[in-house]
Amino acid sequence: MSSISIRGYCDEPSVAPGETVTFYVSADNPGEYHAQLVRLIHGDTNPVGPGFKAEAIDSSIGGLHPAVAQRTQAGSYVEIPDEDGALAPSTAFGLQLFLWPTTPGSARQGVLSRWSDDDRRGWCLTIEDGCLEFTVGDGIDTLTVRSDKPLYTEAWYAVTAGFDPETGQVCLFQTPVVNSVNSRFGPVFPLDSTFKGESRASAVRPVVADAPVLVGGLAESGRSDGRTWVTASFNGKVDSPQILGRAVSESDQRDLVSGRSDAGALLAQWSFSEGIGPEGIPTDRVHDVSGNDHHGQCVNQPDRAMTGWNWQGREENFVHAPDQYGAIWFHEDSLDDCRWDPSFSLTIPDSFRSGVYAVHVSQGPSEDYIPFFVTPPRGEATAKILFLIPTYSYMAYANGQIMQNADAGQAVAGHVPVLDQRDIELHERHKEYGLSTYDYHVDNRGVAYSSWRRPILNMRPTHRQEFGSLWQFPADLHLIDWLEEHDYHYDVATDHDLEREGSELLKRYNVVMTGSHAEYTSWQIEDAWEEYLASGGRGMYLGSNALYWITSAHPEKPYVIEVRKGETGAKAWQARPGELYHSTTGERGGLWRNRARPPQKIWGTGFTSFGFDHSGYFVPMPDSKDPETSWIFEGLENDERIGDFGLVGGGAAGYELDRYDLSLGTPPNTRLLASSYGHSENYTVVPEDMLFPHPGLNGGESSLVRADITYFSTPHGGAMFSSSSISWLGSLSWNNYKNNVSQMMHNVLRQFEKDEPAPEV
Repeated sequence: MSSISIRGYCDEPSVAPGETVTFYVSADNPGEYHAQLVRLIHGDTNPVGPGFKAEAIDSSIGGLHPAVAQRTQAGSYVEIPDEDGALAPSTAFGLQLFLWPTTPGSARQGVLSRWSDDDRRGWCLTIEDGCLEFTVGDGIDTLTVRSDKPLYTEAWYAVTAGFDPETGQVCLFQTPVVNSVNSRFGPVFPLDSTFKGESRASAVRPVVADAPVLVGGLAESGRSDGRTWVTASFNGKVDSPQILGRAVSESDQRDLVSGRSDAGALLAQWSFSEGIGPEGIPTDRVHDVSGNDHHGQCVNQPDRAMTGWNWQGREENFVHAPDQYGAIWFHEDSLDDCRWDPSFSLTIPDSFRSGVYAVHVSQGPSEDYIPFFVTPPRGEATAKILFLIPTYSYMAYANGQIMQNADAGQAVAGHVPVLDQRDIELHERHKEYGLSTYDYHVDNRGVAYSSWRRPILNMRPTHRQEFGSLWQFPADLHLIDWLEEHDYHYDVATDHDLEREGSELLKRYNVVMTGSHAEYTSWQIEDAWEEYLASGGRGMYLGSNALYWITSAHPEKPYVIEVRKGETGAKAWQARPGELYHSTTGERGGLWRNRARPPQKIWGTGFTSFGFDHSGYFVPMPDSKDPETSWIFEGLENDERIGDFGLVGGGAAGYELDRYDLSLGTPPNTRLLASSYGHSENYTVVPEDMLFPHPGLNGGESSLVRADITYFSTPHGGAMFSSSSISWLGSLSWNNYKNNVSQMMHNVLRQFEKDEPAPEV
């Protein structure tokens, strides 16, 4: 298998006729690459299925393009412009901040700087070999003072550093400011890491660096391309940094430790909690509250609304105690936008039908598909059927490395990892592609933000997940293929479109179909579904584990989502104490079920179990013979197994399962049509259903391990059909589309797309 030498992304998930989508391509090898627009139909390369299907489309972007290797800036930081050099004084100055390092013993890290690293000009506060160091440089010589007390991981420190040209002296002070809750250790462990020191060299005076002020890194010298490239990224939290226009001393350090803020002669004072309101921190802007307007901007989405040095542990909602949430948590592997130069753009012609598209780029044996979605014209519908693409869930899983990097990944999946070149590429060059919300940053913080604007290598039509089968985007192409095969006219829209337009988007359609795994949804998306169904809409829920994790979009960057996992649920990580609330909206994170919105209340079933060794099948329940629902089983034999076949795990009931549960809000008029069987002991009950863990909570013994096919009607002629299994769509094409899963889908879809009320129960 050839290595990946070409890859790309686009700026928006969806685009309508008349709108423009821009593509960004990076090719390692010089010369040219070829681009071809295609409409994607089927991606599964399973030999017992229909195979890969794509239709070539003539467009303005087709043909050869110059190959350019594009650089990615990874790592989060705050950038503060300083064109007039006001923050690089040649007179006396000082720095003060609070620091909470997470990888102090790793490579060199920039904490606060106005520094050109190549020519060693300016000043910088760094961590070197686990110890704080303050340096000033004139381009020839440097003057440095270094602490001899290594920093403890996840412990808060007050830090003061400065330079006095009259004495030629640099100074550095560090003092632990640990309380009962703000650090890994409490007051019962005495941190022997207080330091005060100075160094003199009368000839050295800092020279203005060709760089901005940075919190969380150091700048390379020589910005010939007009961009700042940041190296030596910091891992950890910074709180309340400020720059003083005078010499500092040990008395300033004592004032800082005591929490007094009247330092005097302020050149800049950045409050990371400034701007917190009822809707969180809806901006990347960082405020200078000194009155000197040296405002900054967050780059690569550091974690905001983080507990600060003075957090007392009594209030867990940062909106209610902003003064205790003055920290930003930086990571060297954060990424919110690759920020590549544009390669080409495509304006969607009016003649394009709504559907799933991609640009296929190739250079020699290496290739990539860059997917995007074409909606109908804004405010219009061109069909009676809508397939709602779960782009928030695609982003949550984007570039995940669950089975490569998570210790329990193979045990959870019940499957040895099956890796391809994309997985290896992600593992070796993960900083260039960013992480999923199932990964950890290098400093063991769970990843809370995910971005569309980067190559998403596991969102490719032929990608097979690490457990050897399809997941998310390529799995959802099973539905596209089935719709195409049977000449259904349909539109597509995405979570991003639904976030913007709300229920009015859904109300244009007689029926709305989901993908296999709409796990991540926002409050607006949940509202839209409720309003649509309650007003007479018909839904087909064709997956499992949907409406599960609370998700929000960044108000300024809708291509970035936020998820904070905690308390319970099938989660890859746990939010730290006091950090469960979303920075971008101020809302509580975690499960929708814990905010009184379990998925059963909307779609009739909700997440109950998962396992990835093989898929089971469905057996009709007594409600299947009810005259009000028997139409769903037309063309099926009495009591035959449903879906004991398929391309995903070998059956229609598998990987993740949802159950009917009146106690969690399944509507009382819901008909339980079929339940699944054949699940192994690798299928386990989800954590939120375990009050006490005990033997028997698995597919071999627990009645909770099942998927339920359900149907209920709603007011004004609406209805909801739920198949409740991720592997359901993978059975549609079995036996050349002639099977009972496909027949049941026909029965429901043909009824739902009619211009008449759905059958009432």
